[in-house]
Amino acid sequence: MDTAASVEKHAFSLPQTRWDVAGAFGDIGILFPIAIALISLNHMNPTAVFSTAGFAYILAGAYFKIPIAVQPFKAVAAIALALQLPPSSIATAGLLMGVLLSLIGLTNLVTPLARLFTLPIVRGIQLGLGLILAREGIRLALGAKSRALGLGQLALPAWEIALGGAIILLSFQRSRRYPSALVLLAAGVLLGSLAHGRSLGSSGWGGWGGWGPLPLDLLHPHAAEMKKVLVALVLPQFALTFGNSIVATENTAQVLYGTQARRVTARALSLSIGVTNLVSGMLTSAPTCHGSGGITAHYKFGARTQKSNYVIGGACLFLAVFGRAAVGLLNLIPTAVLRCSWFTSGSSTVP
Repeated sequence: MDTAASVEKHAFSLPQTRWDVAGAFGDIGILFPIAIALISLNHMNPTAVFSTAGFAYILAGAYFKIPIAVQPFKAVAAIALALQLPPSSIATAGLLMGVLLSLIGLTNLVTPLARLFTLPIVRGIQLGLGLILAREGIRLALGAKSRALGLGQLALPAWEIALGGAIILLSFQRSRRYPSALVLLAAGVLLGSLAHGRSLGSSGWGGWGGWGPLPLDLLHPHAAEMKKVLVALVLPQFALTFGNSIVATENTAQVLYGTQARRVTARALSLSIGVTNLVSGMLTSAPTCHGSGGITAHYKFGARTQKSNYVIGGACLFLAVFGRAAVGLLNLIPTAVLRCSWFTSGSSTVP
C-alpha cells in the first residue's frame, strides 16, 4: 500500500479531480443495492434514505479530510430484509445505535475498548469481510437468480455482463486518462439505457412510481419496538460496527493516507456514526456507518481527497430529489455491473 509520501506524489502526478470523481463511485456496489432493497422490500422512504446518506458523505469528507465511506448497516439490513421489518423498526435500531456510539464517544470509552482489538484481530476482520464481499459479488453476478439483460432480440446473461465489466476494470486499471470506475459506470448506464429505454419512453416517470421528493416522517419510538430491535438488530450490529467501522477503519485510513488521516480516530468515528444515526433515526431513514472496505474501495478506484465524498454525496442528494423514481434510475445500471465493483471492493479489502 502507498505511504503518505507516495500518496501525495501520486496526487500531484495525475489530474486528481478526475480520479476523485472516479473514486467517488468505488463503493456503490455496497450502498446502492442495499438502499434499493430497503426501499423496495421494506418500504423505506427513498428521499430520507438518500438525503441522509448524502449529507453523511459530505459532512464526513469535510471533517475527516479524506475519502470516508458511508454504508448501510449490513447486519441490520440483512435481518430487516429477512424478517420484512417495517421502516420504524429499522430506524429505531439506528437511533439506539446512535445513542450507544455517541455515549461511548463522548465519554471516550471507545478508546480503551479499541485497544482490545489488536492488529491480528483487525486484519482478521478485514480478511473475513473482504472474502465475504468477493464471494457475494461472484455469487450474485453469476448465480441462478441473476437476471439476463434484454437488448432487442439479444439476451445478455448476467455472467457475460460481469465478465465484460471485469475486462473493463482490468483494461483501464492503469489508464491515467480514463479512470476504470468512470468507464465501467458509463458502460453500465449505456447498457441499461439501451435495455430499458423503450419501456421508459412508454411509461415515463409514472412507471417508476412518480417522481419528486417525498415528505420526511419523524420517528415516534415505542418501548416495545425498542426492546425488540435491541436484541434482534442492535446487538448483532454493534460488534460488526465497532470492529469494522471504528477500529479497522482507523487502521485502514492511517495505512492508506498516513498523516492525512490524523482526524480519523476511534473516538471521532464513534461520534460521527453516532450523531449521523441519531439524525437519520429520527427521520425514519436507514442507519449508516463507515467501513474499512469502503475506504479501500474508494482508494482503489482513485479517490485521494475529500472531493470524492462531495461527489458521491451530491449524487445521493440528487437521487433524494427524485423520490420513488430514484430506484428506477438506479435500475438503469445492470446489477452485474454493480457486483463487479462489489467483488473489486472485497478483493482489495483483503490485507
